[in-house]
Amino acid sequence: MPDIAVHDVVQLIDEQHPWYPCLLLVTELKPWGVQAFACIPESNDGSTPPGMAFLRPRWAQIARVGPAVVVPAPSADEEDAP
Repeated sequence: MPDIAVHDVVQLIDEQHPWYPCLLLVTELKPWGVQAFACIPESNDGSTPPGMAFLRPRWAQIARVGPAVVVPAPSADEEDAP
């Protein structure tokens, strides 16, 4: 398991991954890799709501960039989750 922690920024390094070379914020460590998300900004015309796209890359698909400077607060849905 690489030296990656929750709230670290990682980059997808697998050139075959559809989100390559996206930067992600780690939310959970798993035996096989991490759960992480990329922030999706609002489109210029406002047609797409902003949000978070969660991904579950394997260890071999990511490299640690460093700790996040800003960590978004959980949404109301996430706070209510068991």
